[in-house]
Amino acid sequence: MIEWFAAHYWETGIVTFFLMWSDWLLTILQERERVLHYAERYQSYPVNTIEGHPLYQSAVKGRRIAEPKHLIPALILSVLVAYALVLIRSETFAVAFIGYVWGLFLIVDMIHIGNLLGYRAGRHGLHGKILMHQRTGYLIQMGRYVALAAFLIVLAACSASPFIMGVAFAGVTSAGRQLLWLRRIPAIDSADEPPSTLQS
Repeated sequence: MIEWFAAHYWETGIVTFFLMWSDWLLTILQERERVLHYAERYQSYPVNTIEGHPLYQSAVKGRRIAEPKHLIPALILSVLVAYALVLIRSETFAVAFIGYVWGLFLIVDMIHIGNLLGYRAGRHGLHGKILMHQRTGYLIQMGRYVALAAFLIVLAACSASPFIMGVAFAGVTSAGRQLLWLRRIPAIDSADEPPSTLQS
């Protein structure tokens, strides 16, 4: 089936767009769940947000489903993916390329779904308050990415599938991206003092 997408460029671009948008929609669902059921139990600091990218934090807080700052880059990237497939002559490389691009968004979508299910589970049987530094949250999240990347590398080695190899490479670069983003998060002071009150 994936070979069909390698030969149908614009259909692949459309799927890519919806994978990118699903990343955004799942983030909005997480924020909705956090505000409605989890805000009094959880707060990150120094910035109270579930969105790591500063460019999108206000849009996520506003729970905007259609956000131009996200939709326009998603549309541009989807067109570029389709055009790249036009230029790629090797079907094997085209399949690996699709695996890489789709892998980037499938991986983050799966992480979002895991987070969302965790938030929903926290509606009941959760007591006390979690005050988590953003850097700690990033390290926990990075651990998930590293573990998933390791699994995908083993899967790619065993399957020899170009698509899975592309997804595995996406796993490695996703884990690396988390490491780079971690550098933008303020360090935890040695005399770490969490906020005294929770804010929604």
